[in-house]
Amino acid sequence: MAPRLASALPVPPLSLQRSELAGVLAPIERASQLPARAHFDAGIFAFEQEAIFAREWLCVGREDEVALPGAWLRADVAGEDVVVICGADLAVRAFHNACSHRGAPLCEGASGRQAVFRCPYHGWIYELSGTLREAPHTAGIEGFHADDHGLSPVRVASWQGFLFATLAPGAPSLAEALGTPPERVARAGLKQLRLGRRVEHVVAANWKLLAENFQESLHFAQVHPDLERLTPSSRAGSVLGDGPWLGGTMDIVGEAGTVAMDGDRRDRPFLAGTLPEDRRRVFDALLFPGLLMSLQPDYLLTYRLVPIGPAQTRVIADIHFHPAAFTTNFDPGNVYSFWDRINAQDRAACERQQIGIRSRGHRPGRYTSVEDGVHAFDRLVARRYAAALKDDE
Repeated sequence: MAPRLASALPVPPLSLQRSELAGVLAPIERASQLPARAHFDAGIFAFEQEAIFAREWLCVGREDEVALPGAWLRADVAGEDVVVICGADLAVRAFHNACSHRGAPLCEGASGRQAVFRCPYHGWIYELSGTLREAPHTAGIEGFHADDHGLSPVRVASWQGFLFATLAPGAPSLAEALGTPPERVARAGLKQLRLGRRVEHVVAANWKLLAENFQESLHFAQVHPDLERLTPSSRAGSVLGDGPWLGGTMDIVGEAGTVAMDGDRRDRPFLAGTLPEDRRRVFDALLFPGLLMSLQPDYLLTYRLVPIGPAQTRVIADIHFHPAAFTTNFDPGNVYSFWDRINAQDRAACERQQIGIRSRGHRPGRYTSVEDGVHAFDRLVARRYAAALKDDE
């Protein structure tokens, strides 16, 4: 008997009133921002983990990270430690990283490769399929059947080379959940891209502040003078919809051929599906709740937001290139150094905001006319909040 998917946990109560959400859900010209405590209240964070992150498909990595039998990666999925692994049959599966005997984690580190799962505590052994192979000292135990004690599975699926997992047994398929991606994303050949570099860091700020920061360029002149020089906020536009995808565009100006420290594309090939009008344009896309993508002419930035507390978010930042870029002359240093600077600036800005938003004197502000992308994201959050409230709240 194969182990069944873990059942969904109850959604914690939400300490918000419907009246506090009315302003967020209003049209932007009348709208006001999310209540301040939505960014630091422990109860609201617990609600979001279960009602949003535990019920969505979350990006956990790339298919090429687990392309070989026994290759695995670990991911935080709504606070759950999950292992994604390629089986001997080349099928990709995911499991809770816990031995079914006493719960000890089976895998340590970010990734690896192994022939079986072996519990480091009592030596139970599991096949890559999650089936229990050996359980020492269980012979003669009444009613014990190995088939009942395999690893607890997690749903996993792929899209365009990205791996997604969900804790929700009843969630729609990944294809249904993603809906129709933005046209620029759909033709970008994401599946063929190769990872150039991964950087992880923890930001002392709520995950929503990071997503909101991604959704606007109003802060460029104050926070990112180098980015403002290459992609001025006055040339930015939003691409909004009613599904899980939000998008935006920014034009590259001057002599720059890409967004990099010196603006030089260094003969790196364009991403697949790049039309002439895309060669001097950036397309940003947010897949709710926490995958941020930025398609540059010659590379792709992705940021995975992993909430780890009301005021802490782990960010997994990857930079991907067309496979033809990886030649002996491949030199992405101008891209890496540029985004190291920009990401540090964003990190500092969001952490300052996290401090200020807790002020007793802070009240939810209004959205400016160029913060339509922020408002669209906040509406997605507010709708999740509102769906959990009773009619009399």
